[in-house]
Amino acid sequence: MTLQTYFGLENNENAWLLVQRSEGKTVFLRRFKNTIDGLNELAKYIKSRSEKPRIYIKSTGCAALSILKTLCGIPDIEVMFVSQAGFKQYQTCLPKGNVRNSIATFCEAEILADYAERMI
Repeated sequence: MTLQTYFGLENNENAWLLVQRSEGKTVFLRRFKNTIDGLNELAKYIKSRSEKPRIYIKSTGCAALSILKTLCGIPDIEVMFVSQAGFKQYQTCLPKGNVRNSIATFCEAEILADYAERMI
């Protein structure tokens, strides 16, 4: 288990898309259903992978608050909500040649994980 791991979490088609980054590399892409069982599975996964997870979530209204209820049970978790405006602004700071490894549907979640890793 690594001490600090970074996650990007995006709501898409009634599911949560999770990207895990560690040491500057995307190491995990997965979709979790937006159900009680799916959210509990997501929380268990994050808890098992990191002692101090940092998660960035693109603000999606009440869906983001629902996931927060589940995630707040993880010790030493840091959760940041990123607004649409903040997300767009961060994208302008990325290097022009920045190539993403993920498939298109995970693109925003991967950017959020990168954002989590770069923020102090």
